[in-house]
Amino acid sequence: MHTVLILNPVSGASMLAANEGEGEQYEERIVTALREQGIEAEVRHTTPEDAGYGLARQAVEEGAVSIIAAGGDGTIHAVATGLIGTRGTLGIIPLGTMNNIARSLKIPEDINEACKIIAQGKTQSIDVGKINNQVFLEVAGFGLEAALFPAAEEIKSKGWVSTVRGIIEGLSKLFAFQPTRFRIAFDERRSRSYNAVQVSVCNTSYYGAHLRFAPDAVMDDGFLDVLIYTNFSKLEYLRHAFSISQGRREFVPKITQRKVKSLRISTETPVEMHADGVPQGMTPATITVVPGALNAFVPQEIVEGRNVSSEARKSTQRYIRSQSQELFQDGELAKKEESIEKKGPLYVK
Repeated sequence: MHTVLILNPVSGASMLAANEGEGEQYEERIVTALREQGIEAEVRHTTPEDAGYGLARQAVEEGAVSIIAAGGDGTIHAVATGLIGTRGTLGIIPLGTMNNIARSLKIPEDINEACKIIAQGKTQSIDVGKINNQVFLEVAGFGLEAALFPAAEEIKSKGWVSTVRGIIEGLSKLFAFQPTRFRIAFDERRSRSYNAVQVSVCNTSYYGAHLRFAPDAVMDDGFLDVLIYTNFSKLEYLRHAFSISQGRREFVPKITQRKVKSLRISTETPVEMHADGVPQGMTPATITVVPGALNAFVPQEIVEGRNVSSEARKSTQRYIRSQSQELFQDGELAKKEESIEKKGPLYVK
């Protein structure tokens, strides 16, 4: 079986510490770990011109069946996007700072353990999201979240100067940002109005600074999880992020949550939006899920569905029930409006 390892040679901030390697040494560790599992991989490096998309497409065209992405979330995103609609199966060796995609798929931040999962050969079809035809694996965000992402990237950079600069920039944007009126249509139904600071459309449970903002989101359920931050003060927003980082969820009751297959978002005042941290301009936008868009090597617990909490299952069941109820309500409302139109504008019941 032809296997290609697509490696980001400049990734490895967290993994190098975990695996006690540096530079070319950790590339050798990965190749050795794969070989110990019976996998001979051809190594190809990403470049500033090709973050992995082109390399992945080329590998499939040349007959590769397994394409392993070794790098951070950006590298994994690029390789995964290149594999959409192909017969290639994605393997993941997380080497980044955040590793949100690997975390969401229960893939460990250990080279040997990650290679074992690939060697076990258990695969699962996973979903991707699309925002105005741009693919995302983790999250599409609107409003404050999108405005804060550049500051978050600055904080992730090496050095205390970048960290301080990112914190100052983030706080400045936070306190300058004002809530806006969102109009959101879920699954092609009537739009609803929300006064919110932020809307997050999640495909993974982890995103950002490897925080578990959307614990009910899983990558293989055919849905996107929508979080709408209504009536949040600036202080509450900060406290919410801090509580999530501490494993608490004290502000979750203030967040409107939905599971959807698609949604359309417009705003009273145009706001910024992003897909996996990459700016996507300003609203409006159409977001959809592409179920089972690509195959990936995953742990057994993902294949068996043991990664889905009982609360997540209940959430999906509630969604299905609400779909039926809302379709009925929308149908009844449409009938009433049609009746009013026929009887004339003075008819009121």
